[in-house]
Formats: sequence, structure tokens, C-alpha cells
Amino acid sequence: MGPSQQRSGVGRRLLLVDDQPFFLAMGQNIFRARGYEVQTACSGSEALAAVRAARPDAIILDVEMPGMDGIETCRRLKANPATAKIPVVILTATLDTKLNEKAFKAGAEATVQKSVDADRLLNMVKIVLNADRAGPAAEPAPEHR
Repeated sequence: MGPSQQRSGVGRRLLLVDDQPFFLAMGQNIFRARGYEVQTACSGSEALAAVRAARPDAIILDVEMPGMDGIETCRRLKANPATAKIPVVILTATLDTKLNEKAFKAGAEATVQKSVDADRLLNMVKIVLNADRAGPAAEPAPEHR
């Protein structure tokens, strides 16, 4: 990967929300290495407070969290005119076939299967940051064998 690709996030601020410290640390490393400024939150309510304190350019939001889940957090962000236009990428480790529908009804711009494949997540974040609001983007569900 060339230097321009490696630092493609320069000047962009992301909020990464996950209740699992491993994924927060991994996400921070991945995005910071590409020049993004990364803020983290461990819950939906913490994410709402973080967005009020410093508005990110995009939010990467885990769907399964205790208390307020990612779908409800997204719904609240999109219901607030001050935060409604911030793109939201929903991350999930589940194989819930209805997740895309739930996420898009809540206002998310994209869904991504949670994995250790950094390029998939990076590409989806680039898409939502550069989108012309053409509509939601869902990653294909993995095939069951």
C-alpha cells in the first residue's frame, strides 16, 4: 500500500463504539495508522455523550452492547437534527438475517460483519465518508456451509 492510501483518513474524525476492549484497541490501531483521529466509547449512552462533545465525521457502532444496543443508539442519533447527517456503520458479529433491515430502518448508512479483516471495514468507512447519500450499503451475509 502506498503512502497516499496509508494516510487516507488524515483530518477525519471517527467515533468507534464497542463494549469489548479488544475491538476498541484493534479499531483504534487500524484507523490511526491510516491517519484518522479516533475517539472511543464503550456504550450507546457514552456514544451519545461523545457525539455531543465532539462531532465525528462518521460513527462505527457495534450492534450488540449491554443497555442501549447499537440499533437504538443509531435511531437516537438519526432522530436528532444535530447528529442525523453523521454516517453510521453498524458492526455485528451475529448472523441475524434481519440485521440489515433493522439497521437501515434505524438510519444506518452501512453494515459490516465484525471480523479481523481491517480492509473490509476501512473500505466501508471510506464509502460512507465519501457517499453522495445514494442509499444504504450492506456487506453480503456470509454463506453457511
